[in-house]
Amino acid sequence: MSKRAILTLIIIPALLIAGLIFVLVNNPPGTTAELVLEQQHIDFGTLPEWEGPVTQSITARNRGKDTLRIQNVHTGCSYAKIIGPDVIQPNAEETFHITINPETLPTDETSATAIIYTDTPKTPSVALTIVAAAERFAALTPDLCKFGNILSGTTHQKALKLSVNAPLNTSNIRLLPTNHPKLTWEMTPDPDADNSFLITIQLGPLKDRERFASLLTLTFPNGRTLTLPVTADVVPPVTVQPPTLSYGIAAPDTQPSLEFTLSAATPFEVLKITAPAALAVSVLNGTDNQHRQRLKAVWHISNPSAPLREEIQILTTADSQPIHIPAYGFIQKD
Repeated sequence: MSKRAILTLIIIPALLIAGLIFVLVNNPPGTTAELVLEQQHIDFGTLPEWEGPVTQSITARNRGKDTLRIQNVHTGCSYAKIIGPDVIQPNAEETFHITINPETLPTDETSATAIIYTDTPKTPSVALTIVAAAERFAALTPDLCKFGNILSGTTHQKALKLSVNAPLNTSNIRLLPTNHPKLTWEMTPDPDADNSFLITIQLGPLKDRERFASLLTLTFPNGRTLTLPVTADVVPPVTVQPPTLSYGIAAPDTQPSLEFTLSAATPFEVLKITAPAALAVSVLNGTDNQHRQRLKAVWHISNPSAPLREEIQILTTADSQPIHIPAYGFIQKD
């Protein structure tokens, strides 16, 4: 048999058959299905929390000649639920229902992306953007009562506003008793706005110098509650900057020094300084501001093997308790 005959009768048909097999393997039957949503963005707007869940629907079409199967639906958030078909027939339409619960919806406008997964290579996944915001049945402005730094033994007040948006009998709103005897509050109607109230919170006097945190609770006639965190930091009347003296690594037979400042809201004087033998602490001359005192601490290094781990105590006229200032330092080894 000639080479031409072999090429015509054997090789060319074999190549054609191999190409056909390749096409069939990579394009199996049933892959012409295609999922198309009538819209890929749905905006619920602002949803009143007290009116309950809201549902909107979108149409989904199988634009293909084969059956399309929905394998899974991820909502992309915790406040939405999507219910839809498991199968969409060729050239047919079905409906997906999106339900949002505004009680778990963030107050500010938020966006989530839901993904619909299918069994077709043409559209293995289709995205749907869901946009919504919630209007609360009631809101506190601000929603956090932060007193900041306060002095022990002093009393402070903060005012905030309560706005009631739902149709409620506002006369039945109650302030629950606080769990701290030095934290009190009262509510009065806002003369400038309907269904609004002014809440005055009083804190103090507090004795312990530490962070204060508590939670106030309002109850409403619809059975719901609203909470308000209250925080404060009770600080001493005299503050130190920097609060810790760190000399780092110092060479032997040197006398490194650091300066620090005492500050207070009222005039004060330094009465007594207690420091270890390795530290010489003195008040710097020329301090004209009676609300502030600059001091200097000199480290006299006498023992190269002993690092500095000491504390300076300073008594002032502003406080019956001394100020404690840690001091640290290490000695460079040869």
